[in-house]
Amino acid sequence: MGSKISPDLFRAYKRLSNVSNNSANPNDLQKSVWYASGKTYSKILLQDLAIRKFLKSKISFAGIVQIVIRRYFRKIEVTLFVTKPGVVIGKGGSSIDQLRKDLLEKFNLPADIRIEVQEFKDPFASANVIAQEIADALIRNIPYRRLAKTYLEKIKYSGVLGAKISIKGRLNGGDIARKEDFANGSVPRHTIDSSIDYSYIPAKTKSGIVSVKVWLYKGDKFKNYTY
Repeated sequence: MGSKISPDLFRAYKRLSNVSNNSANPNDLQKSVWYASGKTYSKILLQDLAIRKFLKSKISFAGIVQIVIRRYFRKIEVTLFVTKPGVVIGKGGSSIDQLRKDLLEKFNLPADIRIEVQEFKDPFASANVIAQEIADALIRNIPYRRLAKTYLEKIKYSGVLGAKISIKGRLNGGDIARKEDFANGSVPRHTIDSSIDYSYIPAKTKSGIVSVKVWLYKGDKFKNYTY
């Protein structure tokens, strides 16, 4: 039988780890850039996960593509790749200042924390944005087949070479859980050099949790990079 593995973890060593490169595809960057050893490693790792969960709950409406956390000596940089940067920044930077204060109050972080917002112009080229929008629509009881087919049509015009959407759970409120897949183009999930954007979002519907998974194939872009 085949073993299941995260597409992100499968290609972890192929991702860019350089500290200052924000010009590349956000999904090709390492999510966390820092060094730690011993017991400090697990502590910082859990804190990174908590920070991401907190940020996603605060700015979920902004179309989050990727959150990159870089740690230096007594300094932290958080880069937010979003489709609606104006919503995160706010009028005169008020929203992002409040977000910085909330992070300092909730987590034991250095006072020198910098939050940078980068715009991701094509929302239909991000698996995370698509999965989040489908999950939100399922909560509002919109038919899942219509959702999946509509987004596959939109993905075609975003330059993505292939896409797959998998929805699993008690679909349309049925008594028995089942899974349905919708695909367009090629998605080579077993090729390590392929650039696969993957996202999983659980939708908490009235009939139970419905999982939404999205794969986007963007070509063999990794071979153009130097490591």
